[in-house]
Amino acid sequence: MASSVAAPTGTSRSRGVSGSPAPCSARPRPLWTRNFVAGTFLNFFIAGNYFMLMVVMTAYALSVYQAPASVAAFCASAFILGTLFSRFVTAPLMDRVGRLPLLIVGCCTEVALTALYLLNEPLGALIGVRLLHGFAYGVCSTVIATIITSIVPPERKGEGIGYFMLSITLGSAIGPFAGIFLANNFGYPVTFAVAAVLASLSIPAALLLRPPRETRVKGRKAAAREEMEAAEEAAGGAVADAPVEAARSEAAAVRAEEAAGDKGTEGAEGAPCPVCAGTDDDCPMCTRIPSTHLEEVVAAKVRRSPLVRFVEAGVLPIALVCGLLFFGYSSLLTFLTPYANEIGLGRAASVFFVAYALAMFITRPFTGRAFDRVGPHPVMIPAFFSFAAGMVVVAFAANDWMLLGAALLLGFGVGTVQSCGLAMAVRVSSDERLGVANATFYMLLDVGVGIGPVLLGALVPLIGYSALYLCMAAVGLLALALFLVVAKTEKGAR
Repeated sequence: MASSVAAPTGTSRSRGVSGSPAPCSARPRPLWTRNFVAGTFLNFFIAGNYFMLMVVMTAYALSVYQAPASVAAFCASAFILGTLFSRFVTAPLMDRVGRLPLLIVGCCTEVALTALYLLNEPLGALIGVRLLHGFAYGVCSTVIATIITSIVPPERKGEGIGYFMLSITLGSAIGPFAGIFLANNFGYPVTFAVAAVLASLSIPAALLLRPPRETRVKGRKAAAREEMEAAEEAAGGAVADAPVEAARSEAAAVRAEEAAGDKGTEGAEGAPCPVCAGTDDDCPMCTRIPSTHLEEVVAAKVRRSPLVRFVEAGVLPIALVCGLLFFGYSSLLTFLTPYANEIGLGRAASVFFVAYALAMFITRPFTGRAFDRVGPHPVMIPAFFSFAAGMVVVAFAANDWMLLGAALLLGFGVGTVQSCGLAMAVRVSSDERLGVANATFYMLLDVGVGIGPVLLGALVPLIGYSALYLCMAAVGLLALALFLVVAKTEKGAR
């Protein structure tokens, strides 16, 4: 089995082949490569398309189809259902057809589905298109996130993912503004045409991608393993590490040596590995080092179930934390506008998400670099408190400046937790399981955003908007408490 050794200060741990440590690179690899830039722009194009259509779809169904409010809202949320379903099947599709071909097909599908909105199809067909569009977006976003997280240099994982996630930040700011402006001034056909053009720009961006050989894991498991071995021999098999993992890597090396005689034939509590049945020395499920004790417990459950093909067990704890925070964030997407109109702050609400995105844009590069240097706790704990404080300010907002100040606090909180949480999720995942890891992470975020409007919509008539946002502050603190449990072992290892 592959073993890990602790690296000196300033370097990252390396995973060698057949137990031998791989040499460290003499010079750090660059971050701003053609692949990284093209992938980041591609993610912006599909995110801008998503947000542009999301903000106008309910009003479109109400005005054009005279649909009931509940049905009109479902025309918007059906997109999320399609996205959620795609998270289960994207990873197996990547293994079967390859990441880049699947991405190109997904981008072309997005363009075609966006163009279908121009046909004024029946309401039932519109909902079907929204479901398929959500599925295509989920495939594209999962694949491009997998490609980017596999090519970002290990020692700059937090910084690189922070920059990459800015593409979503810009999409979430520009998309809604452009959608509302175009719909109000030029009508829905022009809005759909511009959205289709924006999505079409993702196709040349995808064609510019040239992922390294070691990231092109596809086809049969044996072929994928050969590609991974060749990559490890060529690039040293570096695995991303924050400084807090140095002590844990030493224990992991001892663990690997003790288990070398077993050759990975036993899984958790004596159960055979469901991926390789104990026959593969380099199986990712056998060699992956759990990040925390909670991850080990979750992994032991998942490994003995059919979910192992669709879910990366080690990602579930941190994904649950981020999904809980996004459950609270869904209250802003759903109820901020009516709440602001109720308290006379509609003008500030119209630029709320611009200020929110600006805070993300400014802070993410710094928090990403800090994550790489000092690990998750010093960076993410303040972000959870910032989220809770932002929700409290929203609850008691009395003027425009208070609401915009809350947007800055929430932008820092959500943006930092999302990007650093994704970095935690993927930095110790093998490349063969990287697609499953990204899909698992985004799946929990989709669940949080998807169920939030339904549950909170039933709560608002009972307690009101102000009390709702106070409850969301409590949700942020609950997510912090869960984060401290999830990352407890990693903190102790430092």
